[in-house]
Order: sequence, then structure tokens, then C-alpha cells
Amino acid sequence: MDTDSRPVQTNGQAAENGRPCPNNADEFFHRALDLHQQGEIDPAVSLYQQAIDLCPEHVDACFYLALLHRAMGAPEEAAFWFGRAHTLLPGEAAIAYELGITRYSLGQQQMAIEHFHQVLALDDTHWQAAYNLGTAHLAQGNTNEAIAAYHRAAQLNPQDADIHFNLGLACKRAGRLEEARQSYLCAMEIAPDDAEVHYNLALVYKELGCKDDAITALEIAVALRPEYGAAHGNLGVLYLDQDKVNDAIACYRRLIELDHNAVSAQHILAALTGETTAVAPSSYIAELFDSFSGHFEERLLVDLEYRTPWELKSLLLADPVGPSHFTRLLDLGCGTGLVGQVFQEISTCRVGVDLSQKMVQAASAKKVYDELAVGEIVTFLEQNQKPFDLIVAADVFIYVGELDRIFATLVKGLARNGRILFSTEQMAGQGYQLRQSGRYAHTFSYIEAVAVRHGFRILATESANIRKEKGEWIAGDLYLLGA
Repeated sequence: MDTDSRPVQTNGQAAENGRPCPNNADEFFHRALDLHQQGEIDPAVSLYQQAIDLCPEHVDACFYLALLHRAMGAPEEAAFWFGRAHTLLPGEAAIAYELGITRYSLGQQQMAIEHFHQVLALDDTHWQAAYNLGTAHLAQGNTNEAIAAYHRAAQLNPQDADIHFNLGLACKRAGRLEEARQSYLCAMEIAPDDAEVHYNLALVYKELGCKDDAITALEIAVALRPEYGAAHGNLGVLYLDQDKVNDAIACYRRLIELDHNAVSAQHILAALTGETTAVAPSSYIAELFDSFSGHFEERLLVDLEYRTPWELKSLLLADPVGPSHFTRLLDLGCGTGLVGQVFQEISTCRVGVDLSQKMVQAASAKKVYDELAVGEIVTFLEQNQKPFDLIVAADVFIYVGELDRIFATLVKGLARNGRILFSTEQMAGQGYQLRQSGRYAHTFSYIEAVAVRHGFRILATESANIRKEKGEWIAGDLYLLGA
């Protein structure tokens, strides 16, 4: 938040229409001001206070004492003295502005907003107040009000890159992507060497589907700031999307060098270089699905034509000797709650667990689960005390290569005569493999061997198209297991 302000103009040291301050109060004030400017903090505070004791209406002493307290890291005291100065001289924009800044620093956004409005009512050219009004509104999630305030600031000071940058941020949050693009382009014209501007412009291009432009902007960002980890990470994703594998590998190696999301980068690098690991890191999965949470279902169901929960349910109910209703269902990797919705009518109690907190929040909003937990599925199963008669893992094992550890806990979590439903990505040959997508594929023989080792029987299986990727179907297998 911008804290620059113009000097207070009080026309004297006492409030307008107030009684004049004694000369010795002014003397204390000016001595305090000299010490303040020299960095002599404690004696300056003492002398400001003595000036106020002699003249409680000494606006300048209240104002500069407030500035000093704020510089000392005491915003509560600063707010008190700015507030006192504002009461004494309510028509002074600079005092109202500093009070707004201090209220914002205390997390009191609504009070800050009120003060910034007061400033603009007193001085309609105060671009800093308009800018900070936008920032306070943005902190409260009032994107449209923030946009209006930033537009006003930009009109008052069109050559300030930060105003255009924050306007772009507010427009992006409001889904007004073309306006966001224009704002970032304005910021870029003013500050062409600002890597942050190029990075955020790239994110807008990415959402607009302009991937070549996004790559160009990210390449500029990392050229300007070679240690910019987030830019290298997004660049790696876009390179992969365009099948530029070698360029992507270079990005992920750079992330490891920078120690920026290094665990996730190592997983993706392993996938790109043909190494098969045992399991995807939990942090990688959580970050991946947190990033998807905003438009997850729309992308999954519309763009990728995902139908796995419905197909798993059909496989389950096609079993002629199996139950058609289940008392307790456990949804492993519940995501946004699609399985909970699809299986609601054939289950009494539904429990979901997922590594992504944002996914669990989305699932909770659907109100189809009796219990939800954020955590790793093996840990959840190990701690579980009450067994489930149906456990579903729709597109969960695609993030796990070696399945023995999970199956060992499934044995403990499954009730007598219970059922397990899950999907895998299909592959030929033996065992399992980490693919360039960062997901695992499993052979039927591997699934069969793991199931037998842990006392499960494959009751039914069928091939299915799991989802689309780059317009092509990913072949998978659906399994129904019994104890």
C-alpha cells in the first residue's frame, strides 16, 4: 500500500478556530521535530508528548507523533494520534489519508475505505487515496469497487505502473480478462523491465488461451529475473502443453536448482526423463488440485468428457450377486465431490478424504458427505476405526505407482463382504509406469497380483475411456474387488 503523502497544512499548530498554543508548546514541538529528523526517537516522543500536554489541540504534534509511532512499529498508537489529529482538523486530507493507511495496516479495511473516501471528498486529485481505496476494496474481495477506484487513480496518475498492475490484478480476479490484459500491457509500457508485469500478463494470456503469447511473456520474465521460480514453473507447463519436452526439462531442472517447488519438479522431471518412481509426492498432488479447484468440474466434465464415477457405479450395480445399497461409503481422493453425488442414492453415510484443501472445501459445499477430511489416504485408512462396506477411488491410483501400501490399508478399512471400486490408466507389458503426464499407468497383471497378495478377488473389470487429453482419449481400466 502506498504510504507517500504530502505535508500537513494546518495554518498554525492549533486546530482551526481553536485557542492558540502556548509558545513553549511550539518550542517543544520544533525541538521534537528536529530530534525526529535526526533519528533520536525516544527524546522526540517525549517532547511531542510534552507539547501535547501543554496544548491538547496541537495538531502537528499529534500528527508527527503518530508518524513516529508508525515508524516504530506501533500502529495502534499511531492510529490513536492520527485519529486525534483528524478530529482536531477533519478537513485536512493528508491527515485523513495517513489515518486510512494506518487503519489498513491494522487489518481494518472497512475503516480504511471510509477514510480514503473522505480524502477524495476533500481532494479529488489525491491519486494515492484512490489507489489505496482500490487496494482496500481488493483485500475485502470487492473487485468491482476496486476496479473503479484503480481506474480513478489511473486517470489521475496515468504514468504509475503499480496502478495499472493492480488494476490488471483486480480485473483478472473479476474474470474480466481482456481488461486485465490491457492493464498489464499499460504497466509493461511504463515498466518494461518489471518481470512481475510480464509474469502476470502471461497468466492472463494463458487463461485467454493465447499460449504462444503466454510463453513469450514468461520467457521475458525469466530473462529479466533468472531466479523467478514461479515463471519457470508455468513456462514448463506451457512447454509441455506444446510438446516441447526438452525445453520443459530445462525449466524443471532450473526449479530444482532454485529449490522452488523442488519436490514437484523432481517428480515431473522423472516423468519426462523416463524414470518410474513409486508414488507422486503428496505436495505435488495437493498443489496440482488446489490450482485446478476454481474451474475443476467444468474442465473435467465438459472439456475432458470425464464420466468415470458414473461408469464405476454401473460396473458395481452390474454385479448380479452384489449389494445394491451400502451403509458406509469412503470416497478416496474425493475432489469436488462427484463420487459423493453419483453414489448418494445407493449409500447411507458418505465419507470423503483428499489431499487438496480447496477440493475438500468445494466438496463440502455440495452437502452430500457426512464427513470430510484433508489428508493422505493411507494415513486416513490407518487411523480409521469404523470399516466401510464400499470404498471408491476414481482416478486416484493414477497418482500412485506401487499399490501394495494402499492395498494393505484397504484390507483394514473394508468391512466383511465389502467392495472396492477404482480406475487405472491402461498400459501393456508388466508392472506400472510413470508417464510424461506425471500420472501412472498399471497393467492388469500388476493389479491382479497386488489384489491376490492382499486377499482380494477381482469380481469384475472392463476397459473404459478415462478422459481426454489434448483431444485424445486416455484408455483405462475399471475394477470391482471383493474381500
